[in-house]
Amino acid sequence: MNKLSSNDEIDKLIKNNIMAVVYFSGSKCGACEAIKIKIEEILKKYPNIKACEINGEENLEIAARFDVFSVPIFLLYIEGKESIRVGRNVNLMDLESNIDRYYEMLY
Repeated sequence: MNKLSSNDEIDKLIKNNIMAVVYFSGSKCGACEAIKIKIEEILKKYPNIKACEINGEENLEIAARFDVFSVPIFLLYIEGKESIRVGRNVNLMDLESNIDRYYEMLY
């Protein structure tokens, strides 16, 4: 995942891709890193999904803009609209199933 830290970069990612993932993590968050690794494995199956990571602790204004008040948070945007939002207690099998369903409809 590319690390982004500006609103413009994030907006371009969401706007210029049919499907985009925005993943908020934290520097001192062990769960964030563990979930990130698993999400990256899932996303390898979906090459048309573009993804970025934002450190929510270092970019508080961006986190607040996206209504992120705890980390980790996984956001999936489809055609510029938030379609999936999951946090710390993510069921990775359900998440993958939901991503797959949207992906199959669009590609």
